Amino acid sequence: SSTRQFAVRTSLAHLRALRLLATAIIESTLLAAMQMFSKALVFLAVAAVPSLAAVSDRAKSHKAALRPADESMVKPFKFDQQLLVCNAYPSHSPMTLTRNGGEALASGKDALRFRECRHIDSKLQAHDKLDLMLSESAIHGTFEVGALPASDAVLLLVLQKRDHSKLLSFQSFAFPSGAQAGGAQLAVIDAYKANHSSFASLKVEDHISKENKAVSKRVEELNFNRVYTLEEGVYDASVSDQQAKKLLNLAKSQSYVVLRTGEDGNFPESLVVYPDVMQSGSFNCRCAALTMVLMACMAA
Repeated sequence: SSTRQFAVRTSLAHLRALRLLATAIIESTLLAAMQMFSKALVFLAVAAVPSLAAVSDRAKSHKAALRPADESMVKPFKFDQQLLVCNAYPSHSPMTLTRNGGEALASGKDALRFRECRHIDSKLQAHDKLDLMLSESAIHGTFEVGALPASDAVLLLVLQKRDHSKLLSFQSFAFPSGAQAGGAQLAVIDAYKANHSSFASLKVEDHISKENKAVSKRVEELNFNRVYTLEEGVYDASVSDQQAKKLLNLAKSQSYVVLRTGEDGNFPESLVVYPDVMQSGSFNCRCAALTMVLMACMAA
C-alpha cells in the first residue's frame, strides 16, 4: 500500500543521511565535510515529506467516512391529502375546474354539477391556483391554496354563490382522515341563498326504528360551517325549521359532508349528503341507541 511504501522510503533516506554524516566527520578538509553535511540535510528533508499518494489516500478515507452509509434513507415526509370539491352554486350549468391554468381536473362531460361532491385525483401544493368557471356563462373565480397541514387530511373546497351577487365564493376546510380521525368526521356546510337572512342549524338525532320507539335518543343542534367528530352510527339529519330528513350512516375514521343548498325562487332547499350510503336493517337496530360525541372545529 501507499503507507507501507512511504515507511520503506523514510527508512532508506534516514540510512543515507547517517552515512553522509559519518563521512563528513572523518573528512580531512572543512569544505568536503560541509558538502557531505548539506547532502545529509537534503535526505532528511525528503524523508520528512509524505508521498502524494499517501496524502490522497488519507483524504479519500476521510471523505468516505463523512459520506452517509445510505443516502436514500433521508427522505421528505409524504402525507395522504385528498382534495374533495363540492359544487353548491345554484345553476343548471356545471362547473369546470383547472389547476394552475393548465391541468384540467373537471371539464367537459366530467364538469361538476350543482349539488355534486367529488374527490379530485390531484396532489395539491401550497400556492396552487384552482380556476373555476360555469360552463355556459362568464362567471368564474380563482381559489389559491394556502398552507397545507403537516398530516394526512381531507381538503374540502365548497363552491357557492356570493350573497346578493352572481360571483363565486368559497369555503375551505381541512380535517384529519383515516385512523387519525378517531370517530366519523362530519363537515356541516350552509350554502343556501335566501332573500332574507335567517338563522338555521342542523338537527341530528339517533335514528330509531319503528320496532324500537321506546328507546330514548339524543338530539343535538349543530351550527353550520363547522367540522364535527361523531360516534359511528345511524342518525337522522334535518334543518331545524324543516320536516324533511336525511339519513346519515356514519362509519368510524371516515369523512362526510352535509350541504344545505338551494336558492329562494329558483332552486328548492335541500340537504346533500356525501357519500350517501344506505344502511341495512340489522345495522339500524344495533346502532339506534348510540349517543353522539361532538367536537366542533373551526373552518380553515
